[in-house]
Amino acid sequence: MGLALLLFSCGHSKFKIQENKHGISVDMGDMILDIQVLDESIVHVQKYLPNTSAEAKPDYVTVLKAADVAVPFKVRESKGEIKLSTESVAVMITDDGNIEYQDAEGKYLVAETNDLTYVKPGAEREVSQAFVAGDEALYGLGQYQSNILNWRGQSNRMEQFNQEIVVPFLMSTNQYGIYWHNYSVTDFNEPQHEIEFDKEKMLAFVKKQDQDLGQDAENVIKHKIEENKERNIRVTTFTPKKTGAYSFMIESDKSERMRGEIRLLIDQDTVINYKTIWVPTTHSGSKVLQAGKEYEVVLQNTGSRKMAGRLLYNEPDFNKTVFSSKKGSAIDYYFVHGKNPQQVLAKYQQLTGKSPMFAKKSYGFWQCRERYHDQEELLTNARALRKRQIPVDNIVQDWFYWPKGTKGPEWDRAKYPNPKAMADELEGLNMNLMVSVWPMVNNDPLLKKYNLLGNKMGERNHNLDFYDQGVRDRYYKMLSDSMFHFGVKSIWLDGTEPASPPSADAMTAIGQFDEVSNAYSLVVNKAMYEGKRKEYPNERVFNLTRSAYAGQQRFGATSWSGDVQATWEQFAEQIPAGLNFTMAGIPYWTHDIGGFFRDSKSMNPIYDSQYTNPEFIELLTRWFQFGAFSPIFRIHGYVSETEIWRYDQAFENTARKFIDLRYKLMPYIYSEAWKVTKNSHSLMSPLAYYYPNDKKTWDIKDQLFFGESMMVAFVTNYQQRSKTVYLPEGKWFDYWTNEQMQGNKSVEVNAPLDETPIFVKAGTILPTGPKVQYATQPTDEPMTIRIYPGKDAQYVLYLDDNESNDYEKGKYSEIEFSYNDQQNTLSINKGNDQYLNLTANPIKLKIEKVGGSAQQLMFNGQKTQVTL
Repeated sequence: MGLALLLFSCGHSKFKIQENKHGISVDMGDMILDIQVLDESIVHVQKYLPNTSAEAKPDYVTVLKAADVAVPFKVRESKGEIKLSTESVAVMITDDGNIEYQDAEGKYLVAETNDLTYVKPGAEREVSQAFVAGDEALYGLGQYQSNILNWRGQSNRMEQFNQEIVVPFLMSTNQYGIYWHNYSVTDFNEPQHEIEFDKEKMLAFVKKQDQDLGQDAENVIKHKIEENKERNIRVTTFTPKKTGAYSFMIESDKSERMRGEIRLLIDQDTVINYKTIWVPTTHSGSKVLQAGKEYEVVLQNTGSRKMAGRLLYNEPDFNKTVFSSKKGSAIDYYFVHGKNPQQVLAKYQQLTGKSPMFAKKSYGFWQCRERYHDQEELLTNARALRKRQIPVDNIVQDWFYWPKGTKGPEWDRAKYPNPKAMADELEGLNMNLMVSVWPMVNNDPLLKKYNLLGNKMGERNHNLDFYDQGVRDRYYKMLSDSMFHFGVKSIWLDGTEPASPPSADAMTAIGQFDEVSNAYSLVVNKAMYEGKRKEYPNERVFNLTRSAYAGQQRFGATSWSGDVQATWEQFAEQIPAGLNFTMAGIPYWTHDIGGFFRDSKSMNPIYDSQYTNPEFIELLTRWFQFGAFSPIFRIHGYVSETEIWRYDQAFENTARKFIDLRYKLMPYIYSEAWKVTKNSHSLMSPLAYYYPNDKKTWDIKDQLFFGESMMVAFVTNYQQRSKTVYLPEGKWFDYWTNEQMQGNKSVEVNAPLDETPIFVKAGTILPTGPKVQYATQPTDEPMTIRIYPGKDAQYVLYLDDNESNDYEKGKYSEIEFSYNDQQNTLSINKGNDQYLNLTANPIKLKIEKVGGSAQQLMFNGQKTQVTL
């Protein structure tokens, strides 16, 4: 397609359109619209003011570029509309300048709206784009502690913080996703209204609380008012004009604030309740209200130093999906189409990069605590884990291993006299060592050695400017010299939000910090991944990090949910937080099993002692069950000895049971991880990922799919021993009892403390392994191939050397299983076999049908059929 200028006359489009090799540019008078076609299902949209241009910040996120390939598309005009179409998607520009997206058959997907869409020029430099919210559920955006799964109609501020992770990709059940390409703080569905508070209502509130005060009433009321001021409690009444679900957002300090309860009560119903140690700038929640009814509103914002706090809201007919960024010269987003959520995420990873395979040991159990205080303490516990025969693959050294008075990747040789010998002994125990490292370095001699002394973001800030390529290279060298050269296998990149962020106007290599703040974690992880791949080209990268950004999945990183508190409420919040994180396109995520802040000795006054308090131990038990079905399985805790034998025998027994179950499922987990890398699948997903058309799944926050075939539910209440579980359509097997149940309904199931409800879909082939002490332990025991009948099934078992990057060159093996339910037969065939060489090295299999017989065989790569 050559360059063409198309001018449509009266009765046609009023816009000037310039067509080029990769899309079109449309002059709409007050706005310039550029549309690039990157793929038949992916388009890039930019809008900017005339006589300006889209800001030229480095694109750290996308890997698919328009210049890479020319995608066929057509442009035509009809009835005042411009239509750009590919094989898969149609982009309709209406005469009011909005875009409507359709699939190839003309099915409506989503449309822009001018309401709340703008580009502000000059000093303000804010940008906003709104879309019409349809009959859909919306997932993604990253990780937030709001207990919200479905973002449709909800408000949220996307700003990096401890426990809050910004990944500005939104996925709809209506076959599309949107990646909002802006690195600055962004409001999602920014609230348009505010509820004000007044002193008169506070006085009435206090009097109502204490109606029988006697003669001292005046003094008591005065004292209560002062106490409420101290706790920053304010009261008013609110009479809504419309009936429906109101979305609320509390806006408070923008500072690194610790402690202080944030609560919103409406007629004594808790709408927002945030008690954890680290306090972000905003908090979100929603409640259905009735028009014309007067509601008592109580807002508590204890500990806020700079502002009392604002209570903002959107009315129930908001019906928009809006991205509003604090900085930017252009609206900039990518539209992604797929026939289902799986395809949408796959296309999004085509745009932003796929996740590499982790070493197999990464999928095992991670023993972590804050902290091991010296080399001998770490080794003593590692030896004890093996002696007690607790399966484990990884052990973690948290912070303060560095010399006193400094911070940075350097060993204090008084406490860690020989880190190389420590790593070598752990390797002999078949354990990998991970060490905590921060992007902030307070160690001038170390910085000087690596020419990093002048590369901090601000005079009083210790975070290095990772937006600079030279800084990334030199920091990696500093870290590798003190870690990888001593045998450390993985790095825990802590505080990558960044913690203790620089001032908004601090300059980075690519602009002011407030313009690029949300992408900091991405460039830190980029430094680590690219550095290690260059220095150790055949060693897989695994990093743990406290923050993330779009595209970070391609840098061998797993994020965790930050310093969460041990409460039942925050445990429950972890499940939707993790599910939205994985639906934002980053498949690997984890959390501190048991919470980071655990008891009165670790900044959590709820529990006197984590080792003896029965409620905490039950919370730890339920959290541990969730950990076993998270992509990465890791225990951690502040001022804690988290080894499972430190608690009562009942907990140790249950922990052992779920660790054993994790390792039993390792062939399944590793094969599902291959799907993550090869096909951009998700290892952990909400039910709507597989059942987007079943509206009953849209808001289920305490169930998830672990891989493609296992559905797990979690108990999130103290002393609860049964659980209501929703089974989508089809037949399901109770994993523990093999009882078969019909789906498309909710069922009540037993949930004793040593179990959590697990269901397997009929038509599942589930590979499991024997009992082992670590993921790569050699064994002569057969691998079990378990068939759950009721439907035909297929499965591909994946095998490689477990740790090198040779799989990228095709050096892996696949065994293909196909079950015919009517004929009651299982066919076994060889797929790719560049690793194992099944002819020379046959694999021992045990074929087992649920409710049927079992038999063993040696599979040597020749097509085999088994009658069950």
